Amino acid sequence: MCGYKFNFVKNYSTIASPLTDLTRLDMPWDWTYECEAAFKQLNHALTHHEVLMVPYPQRPFVVTTDASQYGIGAVLAQQEGKKLIPAEYMRKKMPSKKLTKSTYERELYALYKALVHWRHYLLGRFFYLRTDHQTLKWIKTQPVLSDALKRWIEVIDQYDFKLDYVKGEYNKVADVLSRKADYLGALISEFGLSEDVTRSLGEAYKEDPITIDIINKLQAKDKATSDEFVMVDGLLFLEKAGFKRLVVPSREILRSLFLGKCHNAMVHFSYRKTIANLVHRFWWPNMIDDAEKYVETCQVCQRDKPRNQALLGSLKPLPIPAGPGQSISVDFMDTLVTSKNGKRHIFIIVDRFTKYARLIAMPETARTEHVIKLFMDN
Repeated sequence: MCGYKFNFVKNYSTIASPLTDLTRLDMPWDWTYECEAAFKQLNHALTHHEVLMVPYPQRPFVVTTDASQYGIGAVLAQQEGKKLIPAEYMRKKMPSKKLTKSTYERELYALYKALVHWRHYLLGRFFYLRTDHQTLKWIKTQPVLSDALKRWIEVIDQYDFKLDYVKGEYNKVADVLSRKADYLGALISEFGLSEDVTRSLGEAYKEDPITIDIINKLQAKDKATSDEFVMVDGLLFLEKAGFKRLVVPSREILRSLFLGKCHNAMVHFSYRKTIANLVHRFWWPNMIDDAEKYVETCQVCQRDKPRNQALLGSLKPLPIPAGPGQSISVDFMDTLVTSKNGKRHIFIIVDRFTKYARLIAMPETARTEHVIKLFMDN
């Protein structure tokens, strides 16, 4: 329900954060006061009689935008009495790291995307535009512009609006929307571990020499190991860049289980999307190679997914030569037995017109010059 309606709830990600934290694999279940408060607040927001207003074409719109290094946020609203009532929220991920380096470009990109998103409301009518970046007032007077900025400004120039500066402290809604955490969304599935799987992991840790070594070093307070690995409720995790990934020992049934969770359960994603699911949840040596083999050998994918490569052409007979010595076929055959003279392979030469064949014994390895000499001599 919340996943379907989150666009209609103001500051949804902030309100729901205590609840979404509980869905993480490394987070123990603890229903705190904050969780209860978040649940009640979301329940109220979803059942309230008025969440967003229906836009009135006769009234001018107010568009508020903001951008951060993670993404952009915008609010489409209209004045009703003394209150500004939102009609729709919009947020998008920042498309590239290069764009996040320039505050000016980020803010201009947010403005451009908001106008395109609400083109059906805004094009051909006057509206107010609010932003917390003052330099956007002079977007049409910049002496040097990149090709991307020129394209954005060309689109922005089609709209009739008055740009108002709003201090960042008063631009809270668009600011919150722009700072949504950079997760993989639908590519990452959340799932828990049953008691049987947890027990199997604990047993398999004791059988895998790699995990035994890591656990022993953790118990010995080895700093280099403790900087990367951590034990939580008997499970071993690799902790890097703020993410905890479950370490899966070398028991085939367990690794196949988690590979299946990231591939089969997610409508049989491609290799790349399966890896995107996998690397944010699990770790074991050569995990990427195992995932590639798993996807390549998936029977459902092989049976149901269309081929994305051209089919091999049909075999066609070679033209018949006009006479002897004009077309010759050569091949090599392994006899699997080595003679007293060290010869194991047979060099086969066949005249395609007469079918006359010469069989020449040769060693298992031979240089190209030696093979050419055998051919010329025979």
